[in-house]
Amino acid sequence: MPLATERVGRFGEYLTAAILSQVSDTVTIVSHNASADIIFEHNLKLYKCQVKTQSKIEEHRENWRFDMRKGQRVKHRKYKDNEIDIFAFVAIPHRNVVFSKPLNQAQLTINDEHMKNNDAIKNITDILKDLN
Repeated sequence: MPLATERVGRFGEYLTAAILSQVSDTVTIVSHNASADIIFEHNLKLYKCQVKTQSKIEEHRENWRFDMRKGQRVKHRKYKDNEIDIFAFVAIPHRNVVFSKPLNQAQLTINDEHMKNNDAIKNITDILKDLN
């Protein structure tokens, strides 16, 4: 993976971990060979979070499009059931995160205004309430 791409991914992981640290005392970024990027604890339960980061909106698009599959270097790109508890979608220019439960789709499009103005703490808190 090129250095610039690695930096984009790392930025998203660190930003997501910083936000999660506001709702959890235990937040860990895990090694790159694991299926999840971040493990965190909330109300004595561990959650696996997969971070997807974009540095810009794709050409000829108005909104953010995120791939919800594993990287292109693996044979089976779809995550298995219960492999990931929460996805975190990061837009670097807005320095913001939108959290989501796993969806049964390969891609997710997020409106640019929503990406920019999302309250990430409320978003993750609502998802955690729903998961409990």
